[in-house]
Amino acid sequence: MTLTNRYGRTMLRAGAAALGVTAAGLSLHAAIVSRLARLPNVPQDGGAARLLPNGWRVSPAGRQIDLPGDMPQTMLVSPDGKYLLVNTAGYHTHSVNVIDLATEKLAQSVEVGKDWYGMCLDSEGDDVFLSGGGKPDDGFLKDAAARKATPAQLAAMREPVMRLAFANGALAPKAGLSVAGLDESGRWISGLACGRDESIYVANLGGDMVYRVAGKPRAVAASAHVGRRPYAISLARDGATLAVSNWADGTVSLLDAGTLKQKALVTVGSHPNAVLWSKDGRLFVSCSGDNTVRVLRGGAVVETIKTSIDPSALVGSTPDALAQSPDGKRLYVANADNNNVAVIDTSSAKESRVTGFIPTGWYPSSLAISPDGKRLFVGVGKGLQFRANATHDTKVTSPESVQHYDYIGDCLSGAVSVVPVPSATQLAAYTKQVIANTPHPDTSAPDARAARVAKAGFAKIKHVVYIIRENRTYDEVFGDLPQGNGRADLCLFGRNITPNGHALAEQYTLLDNLYCNGEVSEDGHRWCDAAYATDYTERMWPNGYSGRGEPDDDDGLVDSPAGYLWDNCARHGVSYEAYGESSSFKSSPNTPPLFTGPKTLAGHSNFEYSQIPWFGGPRDLGRSDIFIRDLKAAESNGEWPQLMILGLPEDHTQGLEADAFTPTAHVAENDLALGKIVEAVSHSKFWSSTAIFVIEDDAQDGPDHVDAHRTVGLVISPYVRRGVDSTLYSTASFVHTMELMLKLPPMTQFDAGATPLYNSFSDQPILTAYEPRKAQVDLEARNPKSGDGATASAKLDLTAPDRADPTALNAILWHALRPGVPQPAPIRSASLVR
Repeated sequence: MTLTNRYGRTMLRAGAAALGVTAAGLSLHAAIVSRLARLPNVPQDGGAARLLPNGWRVSPAGRQIDLPGDMPQTMLVSPDGKYLLVNTAGYHTHSVNVIDLATEKLAQSVEVGKDWYGMCLDSEGDDVFLSGGGKPDDGFLKDAAARKATPAQLAAMREPVMRLAFANGALAPKAGLSVAGLDESGRWISGLACGRDESIYVANLGGDMVYRVAGKPRAVAASAHVGRRPYAISLARDGATLAVSNWADGTVSLLDAGTLKQKALVTVGSHPNAVLWSKDGRLFVSCSGDNTVRVLRGGAVVETIKTSIDPSALVGSTPDALAQSPDGKRLYVANADNNNVAVIDTSSAKESRVTGFIPTGWYPSSLAISPDGKRLFVGVGKGLQFRANATHDTKVTSPESVQHYDYIGDCLSGAVSVVPVPSATQLAAYTKQVIANTPHPDTSAPDARAARVAKAGFAKIKHVVYIIRENRTYDEVFGDLPQGNGRADLCLFGRNITPNGHALAEQYTLLDNLYCNGEVSEDGHRWCDAAYATDYTERMWPNGYSGRGEPDDDDGLVDSPAGYLWDNCARHGVSYEAYGESSSFKSSPNTPPLFTGPKTLAGHSNFEYSQIPWFGGPRDLGRSDIFIRDLKAAESNGEWPQLMILGLPEDHTQGLEADAFTPTAHVAENDLALGKIVEAVSHSKFWSSTAIFVIEDDAQDGPDHVDAHRTVGLVISPYVRRGVDSTLYSTASFVHTMELMLKLPPMTQFDAGATPLYNSFSDQPILTAYEPRKAQVDLEARNPKSGDGATASAKLDLTAPDRADPTALNAILWHALRPGVPQPAPIRSASLVR
């Protein structure tokens, strides 16, 4: 049997073993797609599908229960089956929530200040143990005290393991647990497990350690060093073996539950996270980095289950949570980035079968099932849709008071979907909806004009210049352009400050429906460079950006399993050079510079460019000078890289930090640097075969009347079509378009599924060179050394992008540039697909 997937690859059944999938499992995936293509569309419980800014749709099944926080981490059903416990650890309130399963309503929510993934119920069911995440800093505790946290609550937040009493469906604070010997400086408590002998097992992601805390009073009875960045832990049903998923190195540690001595270290897939023991002794491990669940028995992998709809799909499904029916016949797997739950028949210990998919809200992050197996509970990480965050008459009383302004993190929301376990017929209908919610631009032939562009336009591009800037929304910069969908009253950096940006948008094409895939710089740069952000990044950035801290990064956790654009180039013989982006060097007076960035960027990174500090030094004009100098040298020798990635970050600004350059000067310098780069390229010998792409890494720092993900982007080339292009594009659309031009394959499901910028290009070149516009403001203007703005800015960390509180920084910018005008709030939206 021959199958052709939506990426145009032909697959033979004989090749299934190479994918790690059983032949029966492979044919079942194909059978699902074939059968469902013939079914009528069935409206889902969640109503009309909602279009997300990234081009995917959500239509969550079941009944929805809103939570006070976002990113649910763990869900537990009480021993009597009456209650569901849910802890949240996202940007909003960190809390433990009690849902009454008889009424399916939120019965109680207890704020805990900060927590993380681990939660377990003791053997008696009357104590809830909770991960304390990282050590809270003094500033966090001070803020908690200001919010009226009691001394007991503050003390509990300091403990690595928090505890709540649980009786009659109600939670109450209780003294936490200390862990002797734990390195407090770098601790980050992740998974927890409760044993029948009242032992508590504690994983410290920050120190690669697992502890067994036991006895009365509880004390550390055993400890063990495990693999890199232990995440989830689970105790076998017979109580003999503890399984630990090592998130960063693709292994699972199997430990003796009493002594914590290692029984086996098993290599599984990329980014193993959730672990679950079946009643028959199998261990299921979800591997978010390769769309799989690995099945272990006897210390070895005996089966690999692909959880993506298409078994040959690229990286991007992100399985991150597991639940199994009480009878062991069904396994449920949350595919976070596909917004669905895979349903797997596990009734046979020899061969599991994927039977269908259930649609969910945005980024399902946890799962549980009722004791009778009739209801599935799905924790929704990012929400059911994005929302308008405030009215247009929101008042900001001072640069330091932005009480009613919602930052992009504030607009994330959490929920629990209660889904009756579907029949075969309903599951088939759900699966058809999941397929419909997934972008499929490659399944239908482009129209005639787009086909001409792809052949005659894209094929002429031999060089791509990719410029990544920092944090602006569309309305902040282009809101004053009447030909686009903008609002002039939200425009902070209009034509007088960004004359080159405006001229380029008008001389080439204005993109007024472009969205960032990421919310902040931490995930935004990953999306720009890799068309993907890992489960680690998506779960961690809300902690860091809400002031709760993050553990030290690990390349095994933050790097996309599919690699980055430069890796894609290296694999396919495309020349490349990085200017600042992901480039780092270590140097001293006595030694030559040592490159410390990604291996494939060694020898492909400009040292001088990387040495310019984020703020200060030569600034963005200094950066542009280095690039232009290299361009002129390439004109002499004829060798210019095919892909060049430039960080041009000065539009981030430093707020009103005393004596720093003003926000206007920062943005105007960034604009002039862009103009000079385009001028140099358009006057060069390479112009006729070059395309320049300009985008912000994220749009977190300002208002936009459509959605706070909507951003400023430009495409500049002789082959760019003049006018306005209102096609919905995303960061991944830019990546996909560049890949098509450079004849690179897609890296993930997101660039593969993103709409290319066909509508922005023509098959007829216009070779007119660009003449830059002069700055219309003082590029050397400095902030006052004192005043309200300087005082507010002094409280922020402005040493590099995104270290400052983004809400406060944006308020400072607004009041500096629009004095006396109430600050409108950004709007988050979701389009209804009828």
